[in-house]
Amino acid sequence: MTTMSKNGDKRIRVGIIVANPDRGWAAEGHIPALKSLSDDFQITALSTSRRESADAANKLFCVPVAFGNH
Repeated sequence: MTTMSKNGDKRIRVGIIVANPDRGWAAEGHIPALKSLSDDFQITALSTSRRESADAANKLFCVPVAFGNH
């Protein structure tokens, strides 16, 4: 069953934990795959272990919210 948000969006909202902007599964696989399926998924948040890398990932991946801890 798909639920609809208040604004009519049926996409599944996703948060990525350990979204290092320079390397790793998130940067090289998960985020590009989810962005290519943007009709079905929306990345709404991400986190890394440091504020600086969270800010860099936020800027690189154009995600609305980023956190410097999980």
